[in-house]
Amino acid sequence: MIQNILVLIIISFAIIYTLFSVVKNIRKKDASPCGGCNGCDIKKEITKNTKQIHSKEPTTCGCSSK
Repeated sequence: MIQNILVLIIISFAIIYTLFSVVKNIRKKDASPCGGCNGCDIKKEITKNTKQIHSKEPTTCGCSSK
């Protein structure tokens, strides 16, 4: 009986986490293909370049050359 309860709790948390992730991704305003990465060097270079170049094209990730 305890095993069944623990399994239901784990499945409930997995479903809640999945729904939270889906809602978070749907509401995300930044359409960058870089995603939420904050540790890679590419992301740092892109954010450095976006201060100078403002591109709303989601496929360019903000680093379009003019």
